[in-house]
Amino acid sequence: MHSETPHFLTGRICLLAGMILAHLCVFSQESGQDSAQQAPEAAITQIPSKELDPAGVSAKALAHFAAGVSHQRNGETALAMDQFRLAVSTDQGNAQLATRVVEKYLLLKEGEEAENLLDLILERDDAPGKAFELHGMMMLAQGQEVIAAGRFEQALRLDPSLIFSRQQIIDSRMERGDEDRCFQLIRDAVGHTTYEVDDVTALLGMYLKFLVMRPERLEDLGQSLESLIVKATEVAQEEPILELAIADLLMVSKRFEEAEKRLQELLELIPPVLMAREKLIDLYIRQNAIPEAIQELEALAALAPDNPRPLLLMGSLEAEQGHIEEAERFFRKAMAASPAFDAPYYELAALKLNGGEAKEALEVLDEARNKLPKSFLLDFYTGLATSALRQYSQSLQFLRSAEAQAEDGDSGRLTGFFYFRKGSVLERLGRFEEAEESFLKCLEKNPEDATTLNYLGYMWAEHGQKLEQASRWIERALELEPESEAILDSMGWVLFQQGKPDQALPYLEKAKARLKEPDPTILDHLGDVYQALDKPLRAREAFEQSLQIEFSDKVFEKWTQLDPDSKQAVRIPNP
Repeated sequence: MHSETPHFLTGRICLLAGMILAHLCVFSQESGQDSAQQAPEAAITQIPSKELDPAGVSAKALAHFAAGVSHQRNGETALAMDQFRLAVSTDQGNAQLATRVVEKYLLLKEGEEAENLLDLILERDDAPGKAFELHGMMMLAQGQEVIAAGRFEQALRLDPSLIFSRQQIIDSRMERGDEDRCFQLIRDAVGHTTYEVDDVTALLGMYLKFLVMRPERLEDLGQSLESLIVKATEVAQEEPILELAIADLLMVSKRFEEAEKRLQELLELIPPVLMAREKLIDLYIRQNAIPEAIQELEALAALAPDNPRPLLLMGSLEAEQGHIEEAERFFRKAMAASPAFDAPYYELAALKLNGGEAKEALEVLDEARNKLPKSFLLDFYTGLATSALRQYSQSLQFLRSAEAQAEDGDSGRLTGFFYFRKGSVLERLGRFEEAEESFLKCLEKNPEDATTLNYLGYMWAEHGQKLEQASRWIERALELEPESEAILDSMGWVLFQQGKPDQALPYLEKAKARLKEPDPTILDHLGDVYQALDKPLRAREAFEQSLQIEFSDKVFEKWTQLDPDSKQAVRIPNP
């Protein structure tokens, strides 16, 4: 008996029913006989059991079971339960039949009766593996994972064809790092699996899951993988829909031509298997065959003109190819197809932002604000757009609004990238302590983010504050990205601010040498270092080059102080 009271299933019965539906093996009596076939079964139930031999008793019990299935299909729960009880009481020595009845009880949400009957089955020496699997499922629903794991192990020892138990053992052992045992369980499964559609489908899913997690073990599966594909192909002759799962396995195995052939054949059936088109799209994207993927997406969109998702994906694919106008066209078509679908607005806004069109991005977001409810993404993207337009006060308002919504709903949205963007806005507003707090939150989520480490260190170095800590942040950033010209410049600058111009010079000169195009800030820093090292000619040259790229009153003043007579000798851009 279980240590907990029998009514534990009342809150979890739907979960158990779902588990059972995923792998339920149904008696032949459940396949739907006509009335002529059922008549002999109905007749045998009227014969007293004492007048029947053992085979007759078994047939009578099965007839009750079949009658229960019929009542169950008709929604007659009470009548179904009566027949299932009669099936068990008629053939009390049939543990296999009793286990089937437990499954039916669970599907009928009769958890207490299911548990009581299962307790009796498990006390028997001939309890089938399926009974242990059902008990494992019950324990899993209770959160008793250790007990459940033991039951699944017992179930598989008694009946190696139980795919659900095998998958549970694999999942548990993978978590413990016992990959060799998992590999053996997966490899051996093909030889024990029946030719039932549900079992073959579950086995394909098991192989897919393992290969997604451990793609490097593909070749190791060798003959077992080939045997599975052969077995699944045989079953698919009667159930073509199984070809979808086979195609998934072939794609993961990088056998794209075979997968494509199977999917194309499914589209040629009458009626066609429409999901095959979605699989083809996935296949083409995996192969980077974008024109073919878009062609299939267009066919899918034509079948469902009100569905914006194919249009959205077409826009994303065109954007990845750098076809900006085509991408925008598809995003706008998706917006027109379903104005309440938010994804196209954000994709288009991101497209505009990445293209340096912040004003246009804001227009798209304003349109979204008129059609969509307030949301984290809407405020976050608006914060990015206003920041790009240097409207930092407005940007901060939107970012704070987005943050508050995420904290109330989905805090997982508050990523390192979010806090970096918020920190950069606060820094632009001169709110350095708050900016540091935001950058540190970013580093809590991404401790190895060189960009944030550098930004934070440079922020304080630029203002001559917290120089020791700023130096440590920049040093760590440089360890992560030793060839970054931006970080090399920061390292040079923090050393200069610490009064070490001789140590700063090599970093700044290396930063300048690595640039493809001259940078006014690096040149300005070089000018300061040269001047501190008493090299006025080189300092003046560096300031002059900086001014030629970008005018700055501060740099201009330093340049003229070095050579006031040359103030008109160089062409300086208009401020």
